[in-house]
Order: sequence, then structure tokens, then C-alpha cells
Amino acid sequence: TVLREELPVKRVGAISGPNLAGEIAKNEPAATVIASEFDDVIRAGEALMNTPRFRVYASHDVIGVEWGGTLKNIFAIASGILESMGFGWNTRSLLLSRALAEMVRFGVAMGANPETFLGLSGIGDLIATCSSNQSRNFRVGYHLAKGESLETVLAELGQVAEGVRTTRIVYEFAKTR
Repeated sequence: TVLREELPVKRVGAISGPNLAGEIAKNEPAATVIASEFDDVIRAGEALMNTPRFRVYASHDVIGVEWGGTLKNIFAIASGILESMGFGWNTRSLLLSRALAEMVRFGVAMGANPETFLGLSGIGDLIATCSSNQSRNFRVGYHLAKGESLETVLAELGQVAEGVRTTRIVYEFAKTR
């Protein structure tokens, strides 16, 4: 929406998926989703990014792909907290299951197709981001649970952890709706 409003180009798309940059840089097998209302945008993305080790899937559900890639960051913070507190996979599975349900409900309210959340930009991205210390948001939660201040954690991280801002925005948005 922002790109369409700010750029003269109206044929845009979104990309999301379980794409931990460090693993992609090591040429480990990975996949992503390109979503656009326009088939030529999807085809261009596939042509530019498909490799034998990086598969690009197509979707027309831009809203679902965008929200899947956004909302999982909130739960990655929570997952980092669970890790730091020493909780096991039963608790993590509880979080991931309920997270997916919340993501679907929120996404549908925003106009997304619920099935999108069952793919790479939903559950796929959720699992990767909530299970890896390569995830910036996971690391934020981990250090917060150790008693570090948010300001200290973010300063030491030296990168943007989208989930911090997303948590505030989604909370306010949900309260008003």
C-alpha cells in the first residue's frame, strides 16, 4: 500500500518466507513466496531469484503474505523469552500453535486468505523465526527475559528488530477494532 502511494510504479509485490539471511548466504536450500496482484511481477521475481537452492513460490494474496511476514516477529520475541526461561518444546509448540491461530484471525480481519498462513509466509516463517537464534526478534526476547532493558538489547543488537514496533502497532490496532 505504501509503495503504491509513494512510487509512480503501481505493479508491486511482496516477498516473505522462512528466509534467515545467514543460511541463504551459505547457499543452504530455502524458499520464499512472492505475492502480487500482477502475474508479470510474480514471473519477474521468479526469474530473478529462482536458483537450484532457492525456490520462489507464487501467490496473489499480498495482504496475507505481508501480514504473515510481519506478525511472526511478535511471536519470535515471545519464543526467545521461552527459550531464555528454559521452557521446552511443549511450551514452544503451544506458542506456535496459538500464534498461527492469532495470525490467521488477524490476517482474515485485514482481508487475507486464511490458507496463506499455512504456507511459507505463515507457518514456515513462524517456525524459522521462532526457533533460531539467527532471528533478531528471537534474540530480543531472549535478552529481555534475562532482565536486560529493551533499550540495551536493541543497542547491542545493532539491527532493526521489527517485532518490537510491530507489537506496539498491532496491539493498538487490535484495541481500537
